[in-house]
Amino acid sequence: MNLPNILTLIRLFMVPLYVVVFQHEEGVRLFSTLIFVLASVTDVLDGYLARKLNMSTKWGQLMDPLADKCMQLAVILTLFFAGQVPVWFLIILVVKELMMITGSAFLFSKKTYVKANITGKLSTVVLFLVMTLLLLIPSMNAVLKTILLGCSAVLALSAAITYLYLYFVQDQSFRKYAPKSKKGESL
Repeated sequence: MNLPNILTLIRLFMVPLYVVVFQHEEGVRLFSTLIFVLASVTDVLDGYLARKLNMSTKWGQLMDPLADKCMQLAVILTLFFAGQVPVWFLIILVVKELMMITGSAFLFSKKTYVKANITGKLSTVVLFLVMTLLLLIPSMNAVLKTILLGCSAVLALSAAITYLYLYFVQDQSFRKYAPKSKKGESL
């Protein structure tokens, strides 16, 4: 267990802490926002330290994105149940994140490690900003909220499509994982 992995573990423990704090705050959710922002900072920090100090581990490569997804889903779900996020946004983000988790776990089992790309990073940054704004401004103008959620949803779907393309279409090594048809050809 090294420092980047400890930060990832701390971030995992922040998920239930965020939910509990969110449930006890009314109106502006300052403390739950602080937990969310702190979790995001530890994400950036653990990735930086893992690369800079050459402390990358297989555990960290799997658990770091899982911790991020868990925190993002916790924020989206709590905002949904608080009536701040519409069901269409919830469905898009949950389906996207479940696809990413499932796809990453599958590729990890095949010794293929998913690396972040610019579309995924941009999607994450925009989602972070939108979620932070919704936590801090629960009575945000409905039109502005819809625009921000729409932009975030489009970026999230773009990131999912990009990852699917890169790892399941463009990456020729994936073809060896595909089931064979009766004629011996990949499906």
